[in-house]
Amino acid sequence: MKKITATLVLSVCSWGAFASSFEATVTVTNPADGFTPPPQTYELDTANNFFNQIKEKGFEANFKPYGYDSSWGVTANTLYAGVPINVTFAPNSNRAILDIPSIGVQGLTFDGTTRSNSTKQMETYLRNDTNHTYTKIVEYQVANTPNSQIAGNPTSLQGQIVSGNFDFAANVPSATVSTPTSTSSSTSSSTSSSSSSSSSSSTSGGRTSKASSVSSANPLMVGVGGGTYTQGGKLDISVISVPVSKAFEIDSNDPRKKFLLNGQFNYITVGQAASYQGSLGIGYMHPLADNWYLIPTVGYGAIGSQDLATLGQIFSTSLSSNYQFKFRQFDMGFVNMFGYYKTLPLSIKGTVSSDPNINNYVFKNGIFPTKVVSLFGHDVKVKGIFTDTEFTGSKVFVRQYNEVGIELASVKKVGWLDSISHGLVDSLSLSGKYVFSIENPNNFEGYDIGISYDF
Repeated sequence: MKKITATLVLSVCSWGAFASSFEATVTVTNPADGFTPPPQTYELDTANNFFNQIKEKGFEANFKPYGYDSSWGVTANTLYAGVPINVTFAPNSNRAILDIPSIGVQGLTFDGTTRSNSTKQMETYLRNDTNHTYTKIVEYQVANTPNSQIAGNPTSLQGQIVSGNFDFAANVPSATVSTPTSTSSSTSSSTSSSSSSSSSSSTSGGRTSKASSVSSANPLMVGVGGGTYTQGGKLDISVISVPVSKAFEIDSNDPRKKFLLNGQFNYITVGQAASYQGSLGIGYMHPLADNWYLIPTVGYGAIGSQDLATLGQIFSTSLSSNYQFKFRQFDMGFVNMFGYYKTLPLSIKGTVSSDPNINNYVFKNGIFPTKVVSLFGHDVKVKGIFTDTEFTGSKVFVRQYNEVGIELASVKKVGWLDSISHGLVDSLSLSGKYVFSIENPNNFEGYDIGISYDF
């Protein structure tokens, strides 16, 4: 029977209040008498709203009661997705002057027929990545702000691919591996739910191995996940993801060897701004022993967001080890992953272009102790979740984070669930996870709870 696993992950709470991705504080000064009315501050969710607001037609209505006209001096101090950008107009001038000190841009000018036209020229200059200015903005965001949706934090495309690769390695059919037959009987009892349907032996390469050591179902696994995370102490980001994976047997003499296919689609919102991520990877599951597998993978992912003026793509490759062993009363899963993630240039005319040079080596390790206990008259598999993720290479905003959690899964069919699903649902799982950064707790923190069920 093919097994479909669906998971729904919900955030318990988010830390801090939402901060807009784009902010602008506009100050105007009357050149005739030096009068400066109170500045106006705008918090904006999308890049289009940002550029529209700093055009004269976007802010002039707020200053009309003070007698503002195009002869006045204007200063706009802004945060463009975490990057300080200053735009000024001298009195009696339509010339826009652009300063981005953090990336070395000073006194760049745009001469238009009107002030709004000059601002439009500046917007086009940035979106087209002229002189690689927008690329430098993206690189600064990745390294110094929680705002990048390309790389640099766990909710970015890079972060989601890292998480997907690791979860895939931790949950491929080898995750149902039982320890070798020399282990105690308590081991086999704790894995009986995954191996009871395939207890016969098979011969491979001149040796005998238990067919129960790996699931022969080659499940198609589909998930639905989501969560809300706080980055930088104030930026709340929501993620909804749909991962899909499938294993294919490639050696009739050794069903443990498998070709793996996995993909993921993510819908992410930063306030009211939406972005879309997609990734696809292929891998190979190679047995070193009945309880130890290596999983090399290669993959590709892309992100697009008109709201955030963001485009990007990433090439990835990783090597994971999934090792199962017995420790006292616990069945242990030990998963290690080393991966390389590199951004690639991407351009869509009229939207945005960039070519950031982000190259990261990622180490992610996890240990998953599991034990079957009796709870409310049911056998329940209790699994602990402990992971650590470390980034090296290009500077990123969140360089390290951890996950600590627990998962409760029914070992046998749950009567009421089997009844209401007409026999379609095999088991039910509940999980809770705390995600945080030891290196800098203010950079990333959150809670997730999950509900999953197997068909």
